[in-house]
Amino acid sequence: MALRLALVALFSAGLATACVALARLGDAPVRTSAGAQAADDRGHRTAAAATLRAAERLVGLDPRRLGVRVVLARPRPGLAARYDPERRTVSIFAARGTAPHRVAHDLAHELAHVIDVEHLSPADRRAYLARRGARGVAWWPGRDASDYAAGSGDFAEVFALCHAASPVFRSRLAPRPADPCALLGAVASRIAGRASKGEA
Repeated sequence: MALRLALVALFSAGLATACVALARLGDAPVRTSAGAQAADDRGHRTAAAATLRAAERLVGLDPRRLGVRVVLARPRPGLAARYDPERRTVSIFAARGTAPHRVAHDLAHELAHVIDVEHLSPADRRAYLARRGARGVAWWPGRDASDYAAGSGDFAEVFALCHAASPVFRSRLAPRPADPCALLGAVASRIAGRASKGEA
């Protein structure tokens, strides 16, 4: 019995020493050279560019036909993509490891904003909300707020379901529709038809 207690005490003391040593190792700052960081950045950029190219193949629209260009931007926490109407640019903030279908969805979501901002009238927006059973809901989100609970975000999510090969659906305004393309309305469908990759 005394031998067993002695072994337990030795084991516990050794384990405690090892934990302190590991904790001290964990506290040491990790240093990387500028060259290693630059190589990692290039590697991320190359991987993100490949993901964007794969994602673009999953979207049925050509952004150039909507008069916008798509650019790859440095990842930003909490932000997947953004449309800038002044620069006529859709920025994609793809983080390392993001699946192409997610980027495709985000790209199509932003292309919906292009069509919304440039072509939809207040009457088109009201009609869309009525089709979604959300009459009177605000179309635009508040400043710095997510658009998933607003009309514009729901429209963009439904549009993305229609025009991107992705199972993603993030709207909080209304449930995922069975036939997303039927909900978009005549104006959005006509503009999207002109931007379709299948159009000559």
